Amino acid sequence: MNRFFVIIQVFCAILCPKTTHCLPDIIKIGGLFHPGDDTQEVAFRYAVEKINADRTVLPRSKLSAQVEKINPLDSFHASKRVCHLLRTGVAAIFGPQSAHTASHIQSICDTMEIPHLETRWDYRLRRESCLVNLYPHPSMLSKAFVDIVRAWGWKSFTIIYETNEGLVRLQELLKAHGPNELPITVRQLSDSGDYRPLLKQIKNSAESHIVLDCSTDKIYEVLKQAQQIGMMSDYHSYLITSLDLHMVHLDEFKYGGTNITSFRLVDPEKPIVQDTIDTWIYGETKSGRKVPFGKMTNISVIRTETALMYDAVHLFAKALHDLDTSQQIDIQPLSCDASDTWPHGYSLINYMKIVEIRGLTDVIKFDHQGFRTDFVLDIVELSPLGLRKAGTWNSTQGVNFTKTYGEQQMEIVENLKNKTLVVTTILSSPYCMRKDSAEKLTGNDQFEGYAIDLIHEISKILGFNYTLRLAPDGRYGSYNKETGEWDGMVRELLEQRADLAIADLTITFDREQVVDFTMPFMNLGISVLYRKPVKQPPNLFSFLSPLSLDVWIYMATAYLGVSVLLFILARFTPYEWPSTSSCDPGKMETQFTLMNCMWFAIGSLMQQGCEILPKFSPQEWQNPHPCNRDSSTLDNQFSLHNSLWFTFGSLMQQGCDISPKAVSTRMVAGMWWFFTLIMISSYTANLAAFLTVERMDSPIENAEDLAKQTKIKYGALGGGSTAAFFRDSNFSTYQRMWSFMESARPSVFTTSNIEGVERVVKGKGSYAFLMESTSIEYVIERNCELTQVGGMLDSKGYGIAMPPNSPYRTAISGAVLKLQEEGKLHTLKTRWWTEKRGGGSCRDEQSKSSSTANELGLANVGGVFVVLMGGMGVACVIAVCEFVWKSRKVAVEERVSLCSEMASELRFALKCRSKNRGVRHSHAVNELDSAENHRFHPLGPPYSQYEFETKAAME
Repeated sequence: MNRFFVIIQVFCAILCPKTTHCLPDIIKIGGLFHPGDDTQEVAFRYAVEKINADRTVLPRSKLSAQVEKINPLDSFHASKRVCHLLRTGVAAIFGPQSAHTASHIQSICDTMEIPHLETRWDYRLRRESCLVNLYPHPSMLSKAFVDIVRAWGWKSFTIIYETNEGLVRLQELLKAHGPNELPITVRQLSDSGDYRPLLKQIKNSAESHIVLDCSTDKIYEVLKQAQQIGMMSDYHSYLITSLDLHMVHLDEFKYGGTNITSFRLVDPEKPIVQDTIDTWIYGETKSGRKVPFGKMTNISVIRTETALMYDAVHLFAKALHDLDTSQQIDIQPLSCDASDTWPHGYSLINYMKIVEIRGLTDVIKFDHQGFRTDFVLDIVELSPLGLRKAGTWNSTQGVNFTKTYGEQQMEIVENLKNKTLVVTTILSSPYCMRKDSAEKLTGNDQFEGYAIDLIHEISKILGFNYTLRLAPDGRYGSYNKETGEWDGMVRELLEQRADLAIADLTITFDREQVVDFTMPFMNLGISVLYRKPVKQPPNLFSFLSPLSLDVWIYMATAYLGVSVLLFILARFTPYEWPSTSSCDPGKMETQFTLMNCMWFAIGSLMQQGCEILPKFSPQEWQNPHPCNRDSSTLDNQFSLHNSLWFTFGSLMQQGCDISPKAVSTRMVAGMWWFFTLIMISSYTANLAAFLTVERMDSPIENAEDLAKQTKIKYGALGGGSTAAFFRDSNFSTYQRMWSFMESARPSVFTTSNIEGVERVVKGKGSYAFLMESTSIEYVIERNCELTQVGGMLDSKGYGIAMPPNSPYRTAISGAVLKLQEEGKLHTLKTRWWTEKRGGGSCRDEQSKSSSTANELGLANVGGVFVVLMGGMGVACVIAVCEFVWKSRKVAVEERVSLCSEMASELRFALKCRSKNRGVRHSHAVNELDSAENHRFHPLGPPYSQYEFETKAAME
């Protein structure tokens, strides 16, 4: 009958209630149990007693339990016992648990239309017409496994199963994973009982996620052997498919930190469950029988099948009670040899499928196919306090974890306290170094460094202990594509020989795929380590360096242009033409006495100028008595020669003995002075830097310079993250650098950073080493010959690595963040970079050199002396030429020999005390003067109008 027919029957029963009661006073129900199913039998009997004591269900009848013991492998005997029960007039058959005998019993019940209630796991996807199974359907359980694996984010896992039924139980999980880069592994337990070889294979595969499907009795032995080979660590997770994990003794594993999780249908801590079990224990103890129940943290527990048997009897009684209210029911004996059937069997089956009750396994409800639905599974996991509920699962909402993220982390921190972790590291300054001690040190005492102090600070925050171990091969960890294996510290983590890896270990994409990293405790990038540039010898003419050649040319052009403009304007304006007459032209005087020469030198040295300026040789002699202001002739002082001299004196900030008088020439002079003020000030300011700062000659300034040349070799740590950066980079420059490094012979790769530093020192500029900027900072603090060239090529960080899926990742990251906020990470870096092990020595030298000015040697200012000596030499040559030329001219005019005239002039020049000399005129000039003196000058009219004056008056 379908559900619609049952509803019609109920509706008719309400409209036409029956007046007679046909149910017998004693309703027999049969229970088939195996010799080891004592708990099933107890649940069956006490369920009958519980219903008989409840007058709300079948108030006029009582149930009678008919128990039969059968062999689980003897289906013939089981059939006989079922026929015997049918002859006694049973209304339903309960059990058995064996699939081998259950199929035969089910066929008999279907033939006789007797309800058959089972509580075992049944892999069949269809239910027989007279079968009601309270155990959740395999497809629903498999969906629960799929949901929790997805909630955990497992990318790969290994399934360990005992029988083929286990694969049926997990078929949905196998389908859900599908094709993946990380395929799942399926392994079957052996029948020998020794599971260690299989578990060792799984351990060698570095798989930490295990789905275990086996009988409840074997769970402990599998976990025990897994513990013996080291597969019960903090990083392993086990999903147990059995719903009876609470029946397993797990005290040996609850302190190991292993994540052991399972589902359960029965919550042994529920009051209804505990009250029911207490009733059973009391009754069995009173009857003198052995109590067949387990214990879990001082509470009694029962198997899922036992609870389902108890609920099955209640389901039958409730359905029979409801059916009795809708139609007349009679129960009669049946014979297996006859063709008679029970007419109410299908009706009772349909009622059981639509009845909804609440029992030991919570809500019992079925869908139209007869599969149990809307049931809730508890997610339980092992903790130091035993199995604890972590969440729930149902078919509609999926997984729902009840523990918050904060609660989970608090539990992890609590588990971490007083636990000893194995920390792997490598010797790398300043992160991990051996202590300098005269005594032999062992254990953690033999190491010191930044990483050692860091893990010590973290351990104080989280309260764990640690043991330091060096990686056997001394490598960080790189993947070998040929062997498909990792080396170094990463291998130690993958093989779970270490819990943490702390060193200058770079967080990379490849490493992140196989191990877990905390947040970075130090940020850095790749840079170039190279020797310091060689000091460039000073240039002899370094005083010309502050200005470029173009500026010097422009200044010379401006100098000539201003001089010519001044000359032109001075001739154009009438205010630059003063009178040139003098009273006593026969007497000349020089302004360069010894005292005036000293004053001129001091004025020039102080850059204040002077009112006297040199006119060497005969031109230094001039008339000291210019007194006639009404002269008929005017003289312009701004000749082209004087204009050049004026602008040159202004440019040198020395002034000049001539100064402009007209507004136009003064405007030109003012603008020129402003120009020279700016140019000379800029030149002086820049000259100080060029003379005091030592020029360095470096062949490379950055990585681009390295890539453009082949003379300087460069390399990196072999198998490290720096080499991987260039190998995997898509940037053309870095690809070219990687090709160069790979093809270089001998190899430019090193086995350690120390070796790379030594090659840079010994290379004398022929080798550059690519390494992390923080390591470069440490090296250049101690080796003053080396320096960092250019900036960082990338940005990355150092992190603490741990095995994949480590539960301590968040806790340790939180500790690192706390140290960073408190400034302790900066303190540790300052301690190990600039204070200990010779740190700060190069910085002290730099501070000394920067605080005191460098002395200028002759090499710095030698060019100035060269220019001075050259200028003096040229001046002497010109002076000699002027002397000879003037002497020759005078000798010709005086009609004397050149040698005598030169000797006379030389004798007078050597008389240092005399500063006056007579003016020597030529003979023609003397005759003209004599003729003028004897010329008649009329003074009276009409000549007075021409304003003639006597000679005496003129004197």
